[in-house]
Amino acid sequence: MRDIRLYVDLPLAVGTLLELPPQTARHAVTVLRLKRGDSLTLFNGQGGEYRGRIETLQRRQVQLSVDDFIPVNRESPLHIRLVQALGKGDRTEWAIRKAVELGVSEIVPLVTERTQVKTSPDKNDQRENRWQSLIIAACEQSGRTRLPLLRPVAGFAEWVAGQRGGERLILDPRAGDGLRIETRVDEVELLIGPEGGFSADEYELAESNGYQPVALGPRILRTETAPLAAIALLQAQAGDWIGQTKRPG
Repeated sequence: MRDIRLYVDLPLAVGTLLELPPQTARHAVTVLRLKRGDSLTLFNGQGGEYRGRIETLQRRQVQLSVDDFIPVNRESPLHIRLVQALGKGDRTEWAIRKAVELGVSEIVPLVTERTQVKTSPDKNDQRENRWQSLIIAACEQSGRTRLPLLRPVAGFAEWVAGQRGGERLILDPRAGDGLRIETRVDEVELLIGPEGGFSADEYELAESNGYQPVALGPRILRTETAPLAAIALLQAQAGDWIGQTKRPG
């Protein structure tokens, strides 16, 4: 039997009757083809998940009973902040989807000197709405119970000068050090460049603000491939791929 998971931006409590938002209801009926009596899993990003059962179903209205709470936690103990330069076409979308599946905690879309994507407040709003939908879909698919934080599109200089905790890493294929962190580290910021990489001035500015240049090996990876390889390495070194005790939520 299929294990259907749905995100709902609503309070959830055992023993209540929940009406799905119209867009989610249409998806449940027309795409997932759910029927009255079907069971599914609900989560609202606050931690854990709930088992529900469809009680009434129409094309635009779906009501579910919320039957059980499951205090499952599938989030990594390593807080990874992915600062990803905007890429052409669907490269940014692809990177975001896969980064969410791998357990990233925050995503920051970044405009750099060599960014080849046109930006404006309206375009950024449209993109952010699309990216948020991708994040939700990736969480539904991968079993995550909390949504990664999507930050607004940021400019390079302003972002790297900000004060944040954790280790700061910038991918640089010329770096002498490989990507390696200690298992005691619990927060990492990962800076990924666009097609053509960061400029010399950007590397210099990042290093002056505490970013450590690290390499992923002898080959140069595409802008949408590099974050996934880096996140996988971080998870293997200090995240939930090494059997650490998981935190609540």
